[in-house]
Amino acid sequence: MIESIKLKITVVAVFVLAAFVLTSLALPVYAVSAESADEKLDEIADEFGPVLRLSGTPAAKEINAIANLITPKSGMMTIDLKHASGELCMLEPTGKRNMIHFSPTPEKSTEDILYFINPEDLKKSGLRVTDLPALPNELGSMVPLKWYYYDGKGIEPHHGKKLGAEFLVMAIDVK
Repeated sequence: MIESIKLKITVVAVFVLAAFVLTSLALPVYAVSAESADEKLDEIADEFGPVLRLSGTPAAKEINAIANLITPKSGMMTIDLKHASGELCMLEPTGKRNMIHFSPTPEKSTEDILYFINPEDLKKSGLRVTDLPALPNELGSMVPLKWYYYDGKGIEPHHGKKLGAEFLVMAIDVK
């Protein structure tokens, strides 16, 4: 009987000791994880601070709608134009004739968001696209909120190549 009690006490002592050792080993790991988590939260706050400050405003929904455009599940085709303009191009996959460009450095440009629109339906409705000013040949030359006509024949500066199709193009300065 006494041997049985001694065995039970020994087993309990081993379990308590094991629990203590495991707990003390886990604390430094938890501390490192908490520190890493805090560092990651600080990085997110730095990178997405302007977006996070929109929480609870109607603009937050608009930003989420834009963010949803660039997720892999959006159906939009993403084209990296870093070689030409540094922009991210989102091409609608159906007709491949409407695009949205986003500048990764809006603080350095007045062409932060660009709309490239297929003019065919507007031309059928009577819009004389050739009456619009020609799309400037150089990046940063567009006046925000002004429509331009690109005839598809010259080098389109945001793509760095001839597109071979007409577009109406407008820039938005988000500042």
